[in-house]
Amino acid sequence: MYLSREPHPSFRPDIATLFGGCLPRHGVHSDLVALQEGEAGAWPAGRAHTRQGRGRLGRLWARWAVALDLFRLSRDPGYDAIQVRDRILGALIGLLAARRRGLPFFYWMSLPFPDAWQDLGRGDAANSASWPQRARWKLRGALASLILYRVVLPRADHIFVQSEAMRALLAGKGLPAEKMTPVPMGVALPERLDAVAPADDPRLAGRKVLVYLGALERLRHPEVMIEAMVEIARREPLALLVMVGDSQHPGERAWLEGEIERLGLRGHALITGWMAPAEAWRYLRAAHIGLSPFPRSRILEVASPTKVCEYLAYGVPVVANDQPDQAALIEQTGGGLCVPLTPAGFASGVLELLADPARAGEMARLGRARIGQLRSYDVLAARLAEQYRRLLAPGGGLAAKSAATAVAARAGAGGPP
Repeated sequence: MYLSREPHPSFRPDIATLFGGCLPRHGVHSDLVALQEGEAGAWPAGRAHTRQGRGRLGRLWARWAVALDLFRLSRDPGYDAIQVRDRILGALIGLLAARRRGLPFFYWMSLPFPDAWQDLGRGDAANSASWPQRARWKLRGALASLILYRVVLPRADHIFVQSEAMRALLAGKGLPAEKMTPVPMGVALPERLDAVAPADDPRLAGRKVLVYLGALERLRHPEVMIEAMVEIARREPLALLVMVGDSQHPGERAWLEGEIERLGLRGHALITGWMAPAEAWRYLRAAHIGLSPFPRSRILEVASPTKVCEYLAYGVPVVANDQPDQAALIEQTGGGLCVPLTPAGFASGVLELLADPARAGEMARLGRARIGQLRSYDVLAARLAEQYRRLLAPGGGLAAKSAATAVAARAGAGGPP
């Protein structure tokens, strides 16, 4: 049983692809418990237990209700474990439900939310926040840190994290490293590149296309790519930066478009907005180089970005900065260049590859050949399924230990064992 912070249906590949598609092929099925947004979507890995809420209060109640549903749903004898993803109070409820039913409890952390909220409270990542907003973030982060790091995670049977860096972060908080398994972000590898037609956008015709796929919030410093284009366009007039994505804050996209105008780059940079993944892949197929600027901070340092995986999977060489997960992938695959997160760094990397098409092509070939062995969701699913089998092995495993804990808890409460 899998309680997720993400609403259903989710387009995050580590939910939809990994748990919804790949793990069932390895014998790991899950019933999803989540807030529903929009039309109900299929959940091929099992059943989807969802609730909807109207308005802010309705949604808040629905989030509480789906977490409390764990007590009722866990009566089903078919469950082997309860897993909670990224929820804080929901994780506490999940832990209590698991202990009540004698089931192992797993926690899945894609982001250390308590730390992120505390950074927001200090103004580290949101300098425009007002004092009352920062105070709320700080209080929320402190309470979440107390619940998650002092109560839930020390009692969890296992913790799944996004990266080795995240495991080190939690180990620094006193949690045993051997109780954690890193599961990085992966990619669904297209079997045949020629089955994905390049985008037929006329603006790309005859250009040397640089593509960025993803969010354009100022927190991610997309202006680095814009400022790099000044030097790139001066030395390579056919270069065109295509940013396939948007910001959830409309003012931030307007600011970025203003920077394009201010720097005289109207003919060298464009923002498409969000589009369906299948259409985004077509822009990637038309690209000469994929760009992946990813800021380094206390929180983002432990993340596992998807862009490098996606670019390599579609046969595109990469220019990315030295965030740990990105740097490791580039070193392991040979699929690109690792540069400083500065306009000069990205301009230098892009111009180096544009000036040597043979080298760029070899990087694209190596990257595509090797990324599947490292980060395809089929490979990640096989490893993860094996870890679940080890954790849930009968006879002295976590299930037996959790059942004994549940018996002791009920006996201590005066109830029947």
